[in-house]
Amino acid sequence: MIEYGASGAPAKRRELASLRSLPRSPLASYARRALDAAREAAQPIVTLRSRTRRLRIREFLGNNLLAWIASYLRNRFGPRHAFPDYRRTPADAGIYPLESDGGSVRVSIAGDWASGTDEAAAVAAAIASWNPHFTIHLGDVYYVGDEAEVRATFLGERTSFYQPTQWPRGSVGTFALNGNHEMYARGMAYFDVLLPRLGFTSGAPQRASFFCLENQHWRIIALDTGYNSVRWPLLEELPFAPFAPANDLSSVQIKWLAETLGSNHGNRALVILSHHPPYSRFERGYIKSARQLRPLLRGPVLWFWGHEHRLAVYHRYSRDGGIEAYGRNVGHGGMPVELHPRVMDDRVSLAFTDTRPYPNEEHIEVGYNGYANLTFTGDSLEVVYRDLRGDAVFRESWKAAAGALTQISAP
Repeated sequence: MIEYGASGAPAKRRELASLRSLPRSPLASYARRALDAAREAAQPIVTLRSRTRRLRIREFLGNNLLAWIASYLRNRFGPRHAFPDYRRTPADAGIYPLESDGGSVRVSIAGDWASGTDEAAAVAAAIASWNPHFTIHLGDVYYVGDEAEVRATFLGERTSFYQPTQWPRGSVGTFALNGNHEMYARGMAYFDVLLPRLGFTSGAPQRASFFCLENQHWRIIALDTGYNSVRWPLLEELPFAPFAPANDLSSVQIKWLAETLGSNHGNRALVILSHHPPYSRFERGYIKSARQLRPLLRGPVLWFWGHEHRLAVYHRYSRDGGIEAYGRNVGHGGMPVELHPRVMDDRVSLAFTDTRPYPNEEHIEVGYNGYANLTFTGDSLEVVYRDLRGDAVFRESWKAAAGALTQISAP
């Protein structure tokens, strides 16, 4: 169904160009949020320079400075949302069955999907066509994860000028991790609006931002690296300690892991999900979470994350005392994919990355958006990485044997 804006013209989704080169900064995200509000109000200066694709700063500030600052002050100042756990629901320890109606279990995952672009909508449609039992979003609702954006870019509800997008639901369960952009609004909309709408199709909603799905052979552990991705407003923009966020796992999660999942109880192979990467070839890795896991879980693990807007399959790697991991960056769900990133750590070696240019109506140089499908069949796991058209771009197979993770088809 085509939706229409106030002028009677068909409502559009966000453009890739408006999301391109978005700095990892709450202030910058709120600036883009204010720009969206200006577009909706049809103010004359809400354009991007066709040559540089950057905001026309002087005109933007002159017309939108108050809206930008007011939005930032309203959402960033004040305490973060309380961190929910499972202590109030003793019968629900956050460990759930990784089961289907028989046979294999299909799980679709994507990171940084909730951007509100046509490409995000295409990814959602491709995921839905596979009829997964579970779908899991690896975090980031753009720009700042407030209630209006959660409803519009994740739940598919019309809250602005833009046509909304809806995350595809799994037939058994639907989950979402916490990212840094959700925390730019202090996690309020993520915990109070989004999570109650997710969880098992027939059962309780998602209670917390960390959980486990397991069966006889496999254990998927989803962690929250986003909650500690913000610190003091304004000072958090400084890129050094003690101001820069640590992105470490909360003490509640560490206790939960130690008490219920420590020593890999049950002898299952491990798949980790998070928003932030423990290491990266192209950006700063957040090593602290990998260090926190090493005393609690037996490696190596298969680790999927988002945050970086690309598809990158890494060889087995361990950095600075962190748990050994086969890293899989699938943060290309809906944001513009950079094709020529600068290498920051050449010790981290790539097994595969998708370098194809994506043809688009905006005529900008970006890569293909996509997602990953995981099929668990007994002690076997097949992972197929697909683009927004549903075409397979990379495949790999794994085996769980006595709790150890073995790669069957090596990249």
